[in-house]
Amino acid sequence: MGLINWIFDIYQHTQIDKAKSEAALARAELASVRSGAGGVDGARLQTMLEELALATKAIQRTLVEKRVCTSDEFAKTLREIDLEDGIADGRSRLR
Repeated sequence: MGLINWIFDIYQHTQIDKAKSEAALARAELASVRSGAGGVDGARLQTMLEELALATKAIQRTLVEKRVCTSDEFAKTLREIDLEDGIADGRSRLR
């Protein structure tokens, strides 16, 4: 096997391991929202949504304060992303 193939093989295995780790984290996050009976733990879900809202607001404020973009530019990009799924509903599909 040539050196390029060997390097590519290592890279692929690294990416596969990374994907497995991310999947495990996603499963753990999902499990943390589930109640003991298998339903959704509303309080935990609310906490997670509030943490996400806080992080989003912090990112937006930092971008504006650092003059990476203006509030209007941020809002414009937000609207553009909202329309990517064809529906202007203020939400983005989880993938």
